[in-house]
Amino acid sequence: MKKIVFLITSMLFLVTNLSAKDSDYMDKIVKLWTLKTNKVIEFNTTKVDDGYNLIISSKNPYYKELFSTKPIKIRVDEGPIITTPHFTLGTAGLMATGSILDILNPKIVKDIKTKVKHIPKYKYEATVSFGNEYESEFEVEPFAIKDKDIEVEISKITSKSDYDLDTFTGKESIKIDKVLVEPKKEEGKLSLKDIDIKTESLQEPIDDIMLFMKSNFSIKEVILNLKERGKSINTKFSASFRGNSIRVDRELLDFDMGYDFKALDEKTIALAKGIKESSLDLALKKLGINGVVEFIKLSKELEEANNNLIEATQKGDDAAMQKAILATQDISNKIVPIWNKTLIANKSKIILDLELKSDKTSYVKLDLTYKGKPLSGNVQSAMISLMAQQLGIFDGKFDIAVDSTLATSINPFALMGLDLLKAKGFVDVKNGVYYLKGELKGGKIIIKGKAYTLPELTKALF
Repeated sequence: MKKIVFLITSMLFLVTNLSAKDSDYMDKIVKLWTLKTNKVIEFNTTKVDDGYNLIISSKNPYYKELFSTKPIKIRVDEGPIITTPHFTLGTAGLMATGSILDILNPKIVKDIKTKVKHIPKYKYEATVSFGNEYESEFEVEPFAIKDKDIEVEISKITSKSDYDLDTFTGKESIKIDKVLVEPKKEEGKLSLKDIDIKTESLQEPIDDIMLFMKSNFSIKEVILNLKERGKSINTKFSASFRGNSIRVDRELLDFDMGYDFKALDEKTIALAKGIKESSLDLALKKLGINGVVEFIKLSKELEEANNNLIEATQKGDDAAMQKAILATQDISNKIVPIWNKTLIANKSKIILDLELKSDKTSYVKLDLTYKGKPLSGNVQSAMISLMAQQLGIFDGKFDIAVDSTLATSINPFALMGLDLLKAKGFVDVKNGVYYLKGELKGGKIIIKGKAYTLPELTKALF
């Protein structure tokens, strides 16, 4: 019995000290939220007796007036023994409930309230373990907006996340079963079913940038009906989008993005000129991590300068406008050294795989290695220098296949260009598909074993 009492006492002493040690969990949570928006939206909390008051804000002019200045109350059940949102041991349990309109600016809410019969509520529940593992779930009730012009219905929104608050690594998923948008005064409808968004943070942020990420956004069914220039358009398809940024080594990363579209009925196939499926994979391999980080920071600087320009324009402040324009120009010129740090000669690659499936398959495949010389000067002079390198910018292979039927349906004159390439001996034709293969090497393009400079290729074609 003494051993059991001693064990329980020791455990309580341990978890109490761990709880005290990790009392900054709320700072880490709001920092995580802010980083996930790339600091476009900021979250700040103030400690109160039984929890925290949360304020959401943004300096971005498009979101600046969106959020309420009234705090959202987050109730906290401090560990080591947690009973809310459920019984467990840990550092803290967190919970918040209320109307989703409480988050928004009262000026916006006033108009929405006249169009919403049932004001949706939200529920936020989370726990923080002794190891600083943060698990959360956020739900928004289904809601509908109806007025004389439009009808919008959105099913329940569910978001679940699991993050390490020390490294900000973890996963998150958002699910929405249905979104319906239907104008009342004109023909049309947009329906989305089974929306699924998944993100994963793979490594600790660099300079507060969540750089190494995986993301996927899929919609099982998209139905779009509308009338344009007196013609009805009815389409039904599925879609998915992806983007990944993965560390290769201490200095380099790989970034890839892509999409997949699939037609789900004959009307859509006809509208897409016979394309049944379309997919794209674009990879930028072995980019300099320092260059990418600096580029993201520069984008943020440019965004702030543009925000200042918008604000100065709205106020009619000519001096502030001129200052913002000059700042924008200075920021743009910083791109040149960042370009040199991002694209590494003889290492960085561009790999493209575009595929269009109709009755036959058309595709564009590229595998190119960057060979460009370092740039200098301002943006204009750097671009002139880059263009002057012509075909010498890349070495690599290309492989292109074009279905003549698909090409003609998209552009009636496309076949003339394809036949010109055939007559000049650059392409082969098999079963109505035109094939062009070659490579770039040493500033020349090589097709069927013959090398051309850019002027020589132009002369050979025309």
